Amino acid sequence: MLGRFAALLALGALVAAPLAHQQQAKADDHEVVIGFAIALSGWMNQYDGPPYQGSLMAIEEFNAAGGILGKQIRAVTSDTKTDTVQGAKAGADVVAQGAQFMVVSCDYDMGAPAATVANSNNMISISSCASDAKMGVQGIGPYAFTLNTYGQGEGAGMAKYAYVDRGWRNAYLLLDASIEYDKSICHGFLEQWKDYGGTVIGVDSYMQEDASIASQITRYKELAAERGEPEFLYLCSYGGGAVSAIRQIRAAGIDVPIGGGDSMDGDYWAEAVPGLSDHYASSFGSIWGDDPRPEVNAFFDRYRENYGEPETSFPLNGYSVIQAIKVAAERAGSLDSDAVLAEMNKFDKEPLLWGPTTYTADTHIDLTHVLTIIQIQGGKGSYAGQGGAENPPALQLIFPDFTEDLYEN
Repeated sequence: MLGRFAALLALGALVAAPLAHQQQAKADDHEVVIGFAIALSGWMNQYDGPPYQGSLMAIEEFNAAGGILGKQIRAVTSDTKTDTVQGAKAGADVVAQGAQFMVVSCDYDMGAPAATVANSNNMISISSCASDAKMGVQGIGPYAFTLNTYGQGEGAGMAKYAYVDRGWRNAYLLLDASIEYDKSICHGFLEQWKDYGGTVIGVDSYMQEDASIASQITRYKELAAERGEPEFLYLCSYGGGAVSAIRQIRAAGIDVPIGGGDSMDGDYWAEAVPGLSDHYASSFGSIWGDDPRPEVNAFFDRYRENYGEPETSFPLNGYSVIQAIKVAAERAGSLDSDAVLAEMNKFDKEPLLWGPTTYTADTHIDLTHVLTIIQIQGGKGSYAGQGGAENPPALQLIFPDFTEDLYEN
């Protein structure tokens, strides 16, 4: 895994290097150009598309109020096509179109190649919602940021909700070991769960492309018969693989509450599991008008006027990306990357739309962000609570393989 991404980052640098010797498009003196090197097609679009819409809303609203430093904001785009090699090319493309800032995909694996291009050009890039701290100083370089909390913190937040708020004590973990995100939320949940004194009935893993988890369900039932039915099942997965697993779990008569990460935001996907209840997920806010923050409800009212019913809360992050650039640039009084970078590094619970945001020169991911917990009951979503852990796990950049030894009680 690491070798593959090292090669991809090297490719990003190779793509970026010639740009200094090319005749690039330049931003007009009266505008600010923000480049979107994101997935406009492919499966990643379900995570990149909604933030992009939120960003467009922010651009329209900010332009109506004078833009950034009196300059109008213009978006330029290039499709990564949910392909890591294409990601580096998309990053180079928006730079060539005159971008002064870059927005990259909502995932480290998919966004890193474009972010590497930006960093090679001393350009600030922000992922709308990657939860891997490598989308920052440690993995990309000093100009890379992400607008999310770290995966361990997300998992820990769900552990807090399950143990403290709901009073559940016995959990089961099922990991889709396809990407680092899944590993990180499972590890964070486990560490926090054990700190609380919770019991882990069992663990198992599968892969995103697995059509059947029948063997995992058999092992679950055997452990449940031996050790007692768990009160909560934490499923660390995303997309179609997660939906398929949930459908199979419920079809097997397993009715315990299921939890997931922000990859399972919204309830649009619940149509594939008719009558789904007792599903909980981390999110950035409730899209159903019952969020405790009036500004979030008001935002989604405006969103409906532009795009119809939202599927996820991710547009909040897309809006906040543009908001972060505007705040930092106007405090700096400049669009110069280093000047804007210095101001972003000073963010201390900055009140962005998605929530208070903190960065430092060494940490370009919010380690203390409190996520919203949403629920699906009878196939419909609603607000359930908050998921911030009191003492979240220490940041970890690389996660070991998922093995029984790591999860022994």
